[in-house]
Amino acid sequence: MKRVIGIDIGGTNLRIGLVDKEGNLEYFEKKSSASLISENAVENLKNEILDYISRYQLNKEDLVITVGVPSAVSKDKSFIYSSPNLKGLENMDLGHLLKDALGIPAFVDRDVNYLLMNDIKNFDLDPDKDKTILGMYLGTGFGNALYVNGKLFSGKHGVAGELGHIPLMGTKGLCGCGNTECCELKCSGKHLQELREEYFRDTCIDDIFTEHGDDPIIREYIDTLAYPISTEITLFDPDYVVMAGGVMIMKDFPMERLIEQIKQRTRHPYPAEDINFIYPKHTQTSGVIGGALAYFASEK
Repeated sequence: MKRVIGIDIGGTNLRIGLVDKEGNLEYFEKKSSASLISENAVENLKNEILDYISRYQLNKEDLVITVGVPSAVSKDKSFIYSSPNLKGLENMDLGHLLKDALGIPAFVDRDVNYLLMNDIKNFDLDPDKDKTILGMYLGTGFGNALYVNGKLFSGKHGVAGELGHIPLMGTKGLCGCGNTECCELKCSGKHLQELREEYFRDTCIDDIFTEHGDDPIIREYIDTLAYPISTEITLFDPDYVVMAGGVMIMKDFPMERLIEQIKQRTRHPYPAEDINFIYPKHTQTSGVIGGALAYFASEK
């Protein structure tokens, strides 16, 4: 039976584990991803995987590799188009390179797609494989995943769901993707940190909602988040909307206000009057397990 070496790569950490078809996890490890920022990133990642296989005496013939990255990825789950936080893997055909180097099938995808697959399993959101589910993941950036009629929706080029990069009128500045006016410039943890540095320097970022949740600046930040989210809800009329990410689980995050603003800006009467929100709290293993679940789902 095939098992998946699930790998979740962030700007700070690399997480890796062995996952079976039921989502059971073994041999989980977390380490620095600093070696993946260098020009030798692919070689370093290959060596990490080989060391892992050797350490746990795994049989290559029984393995598949999935790699989740905070990046735009091609439809064939191999080429990383853009990765501002992992420059060593940017514009890299990582899936094919790993397959050729290791002799193991390897698939790459946006990390938020893997998070959504994990959330769907944990909350048993789609037992009949016919639901439409949206994932909103507000962390350093604004991640978004689409799941339509029982499977992840990737679009023509594999990059569907880049909600953080739709234009938001009145937004100024240059986005990390190279465009201007992207809503991620206003709808992100990075922008929240900018607001703290400009207006609330004496407040720790962890306490910003506790101490300033009613401040007009923070209220505007929350209200602005509602625009892209309500737009996508109106477009897809989903069965569920997953609301997660590091910012949304911060202490005293004003979720009630955000939901109120989303409903106010969504098409009435439907879907506005029948939106089912889900609020997961992710762990270090969520993306690792989600990658395996995405692979097994694609094989059905």
